[in-house]
Amino acid sequence: IGAAAGLARRADRAIERASAGCLFEQVEDVPRRGWVIVPGAFVFKDGTPSDVLADRLAAALLLVRAGSVGRVLVSGGPDEVAGMHRWLGERGVTDVVEDPGGLRTWATMLRAASEFNIGEAVVCTQRFHLPRSLYLARAAGIDAVGMVADLRAYRGSRYNQSRERLARMRAWLDVAWTRGRARAADV
Repeated sequence: IGAAAGLARRADRAIERASAGCLFEQVEDVPRRGWVIVPGAFVFKDGTPSDVLADRLAAALLLVRAGSVGRVLVSGGPDEVAGMHRWLGERGVTDVVEDPGGLRTWATMLRAASEFNIGEAVVCTQRFHLPRSLYLARAAGIDAVGMVADLRAYRGSRYNQSRERLARMRAWLDVAWTRGRARAADV
């Protein structure tokens, strides 16, 4: 238990440092970036985004309409990205790129940097998820800031908070492991 608690503290410190001063709630406060990244979340069988995902998309839409971003990367599983792309298209957003390989936040950020050459972005997601998302984006080499996408209270928020503790530890380990592999490859 002591080792896990120590790991959780290290992960929390690293993630909080990476996101300090980079979380925005108002569109007009968000620095201009070339891209907005929308991580996937649950979609219904008909492709309709869940409330969580719809709010992420709504935040991205606000940024596009304000001219704060140029392009949108929607990332997640194939059903998620298709539903996200359709949702944005129905609202007039035409410059949308799909990444059906972003099955985890870490994969989303690694692929955004390596596959789509994204060097700077705004990440739109919920407050509980945003610090970890920015930590992973920065670890992948993206100059990222975050737009808080909490437009309502969500069912399962207590579950999301507890899950986030474990996800933060995994994120920290993912980054440490990737950096370790990179150092080993340089030798």
